[in-house]
Amino acid sequence: MNYRKIKEALAKIRKLPIHPQWLISRHEHWHSIRIGKQVAGLVLDIGCASQSIKHYIQAKHDYIGLDYYQTAVHWYGTQPHVYGDAQILPIADNSIDSVLLLDVLEHLPRPEDCFSEIARVLKPTGVLVLQVPFIYPIHDAPLDFQRWTQYGLQQLAGKHGFIIRQEMKIGKPLETSGLLINIAITKTVLNWIQQKNPVIILGILAPLAILGVNLLCWLLSLISPKDDMMPYSYRLVLEKNKNVFV
Repeated sequence: MNYRKIKEALAKIRKLPIHPQWLISRHEHWHSIRIGKQVAGLVLDIGCASQSIKHYIQAKHDYIGLDYYQTAVHWYGTQPHVYGDAQILPIADNSIDSVLLLDVLEHLPRPEDCFSEIARVLKPTGVLVLQVPFIYPIHDAPLDFQRWTQYGLQQLAGKHGFIIRQEMKIGKPLETSGLLINIAITKTVLNWIQQKNPVIILGILAPLAILGVNLLCWLLSLISPKDDMMPYSYRLVLEKNKNVFV
């Protein structure tokens, strides 16, 4: 089964409530705008993939997209400005103003090395925008190694000389629950297709089921109280402490 083609097909309906990840994608534009405003100067985007975030960064700032060769070429078919390993960055010391690390850290077998490298290449008081999934299925297997709570991220940041300037929990409990249900429905249908299971005929009901889950969880989340118990993602804005030498 060609998962790249499936992803490309689903991407065309990503903004519609029949998409299994609509509860995430409906916020993407707003989140990208915020991220674009949080970086300045020379920006290094680690794990840049298709470099979609570049369009949200002001043109007066310089942008460098870096990605791992295997991921870029063999998985996503993209071409970054620089091929490199996030755990051994091919970047000079104290040369970068801002770093983006968006949904990348969980894919690194040595995340501590990545943090050390970012601290090395950032200028004093440089900014790191870090985003990681929390309650979210295994993806890009086998390169999916860990999840962090907000407290684990705080500890990791402090250990490497970063000051937390902003912390955001993304996703109310009902949004996260709906997201997981829809991903489970989609994966079940894909498994039926792969196995040529005769119950695949039930797959025609999947778009209706996904639509129902999306709309129900969206409407209920609008009237539910704020609760940070089970976000699907965290985003932190960190600043390199100028008094810490790495």
